[in-house]
Amino acid sequence: MPTRSEFITQVNDFFEGNYSVADGTVIPDVEDVEFGNKGKRLELAMLFIDIRESTKIVDGFRRVTAAKMYKSFLWGVAHIARMNGGELRSFNGDGVLIAFIGDSKCTHAAKAAMQMSWFAQKVLQPKLATYFEANEQLEDVAFDFGIGIDLGTVLVVRGGIRGENNNDLVWVGNATNFAVKLSGLSKDGYHIYITEEVYKKMNESSKLSVNGRKEMWESRLWTDMENMSIYRTNWHWAVDD
Repeated sequence: MPTRSEFITQVNDFFEGNYSVADGTVIPDVEDVEFGNKGKRLELAMLFIDIRESTKIVDGFRRVTAAKMYKSFLWGVAHIARMNGGELRSFNGDGVLIAFIGDSKCTHAAKAAMQMSWFAQKVLQPKLATYFEANEQLEDVAFDFGIGIDLGTVLVVRGGIRGENNNDLVWVGNATNFAVKLSGLSKDGYHIYITEEVYKKMNESSKLSVNGRKEMWESRLWTDMENMSIYRTNWHWAVDD
């Protein structure tokens, strides 16, 4: 275990030591980023999806039932992310952070978000309905979720303890923070919120409906962020058979 002086020395090194940051072209795994003052800088579209009121839901469920919900949620979200070129890189039970890279990252992230919305509403929610109906603790709680997407430069560093199974990648940047905050705006059936920058970089396949005639997104002002321009949608996109 570190001594008191070692704690002080290590923190001083993190703050004052020279950092080596390399530009990345692929989404890294934990093993791709070294410990110490090293990191990778990438241009990413970051998607965050979160189960709303998850604490109340888990309190009302048996532990096994809550585990079934989380396992189903993670399985569906992870597969949809992978189908659209995204990589799941952080999961904390009720929230999942997914990174997209490449020229079409915003288009792929938006499509993934609409497919996750379909999965949550049309596959997972009906499966949970009987559990909610049978539980008095959940009579004022509904299964709900939110998704946020932002675009920007992300610094990826590796945190934790070297040589032990308690280290992971940390994704630092406004794109990550805004994706999380945008997911919290979900209300009135609008589950997906994205920044204007993401919308501008999407191609029409993720903006217009299948027949190419109807816009699937509507612009809004994010009043909590100095009237920042954002977009939202209540559309979902079914996965192909």
